[in-house]
Amino acid sequence: MRFGVIAFCFVLVLATACNSVAGSSFEKGKTAYDAKNYETAFQILLPHAEAGRAEAQLMVADMYNIGRGVAQDNAAAIMWYHEAAAQGNEQAIQMLGQGMRLLGESTD
Repeated sequence: MRFGVIAFCFVLVLATACNSVAGSSFEKGKTAYDAKNYETAFQILLPHAEAGRAEAQLMVADMYNIGRGVAQDNAAAIMWYHEAAAQGNEQAIQMLGQGMRLLGESTD
């Protein structure tokens, strides 16, 4: 019983540390993005976007959309906007709506 409690505590501490590191990494990516250091931001934020973090997905989409830190790729931008929008990210929803109007497509 005692070993089980110790093992549980170890797993809990490890999980907390991993979440803290991931959060720290995301903040570094966001700081790089805000500082317009897009190549670094892209490298840091892409794994967070791939892991499903909507805010990272939005920033990665923006970088693909404008070609900052990565080659411009409209298809990739739209895909990342869709991913973030599916989680209810308002900015991503707006960007998709603007894109549809710019392309002359109906939202009906």
